[in-house]
Amino acid sequence: MNDQQCTQFLSDIRRPLLSLHKAILDHERAAYEKEFGPVTPAAFLQVLINGSGFRWLTPLSTVIASVDEILDDKEADTADRVGAAEAVTGLFSPDAPNNIFLPRYLPLLQADPAILHHHGQVAQLLRGVTEK
Repeated sequence: MNDQQCTQFLSDIRRPLLSLHKAILDHERAAYEKEFGPVTPAAFLQVLINGSGFRWLTPLSTVIASVDEILDDKEADTADRVGAAEAVTGLFSPDAPNNIFLPRYLPLLQADPAILHHHGQVAQLLRGVTEK
């Protein structure tokens, strides 16, 4: 992938990743509240930050932050953009070693139609980049 393709991919995938992240958080919050009762958004944020049960979401959050940072950084170079694009594709790759995200994520595709919908948008962009 050349620099222009990386920049376009990162720009295109940013919003679908954010939508997917939100759908996952909505699902996880509903499951949490079913078990522990209603919580305020601030209280749930603290659970997300401090709760070990949600650490599997850290790679997705980190990738999104990285994409934002690279797109905003006027001094980012080709290697930075390629690295960010590879981080996105690696997150959804079953071949990536030590991927703590996928084992918890994949079952959600069958559990929540909203997550499946947003995954489809991300997967379409991922297919486009891996076919090049």
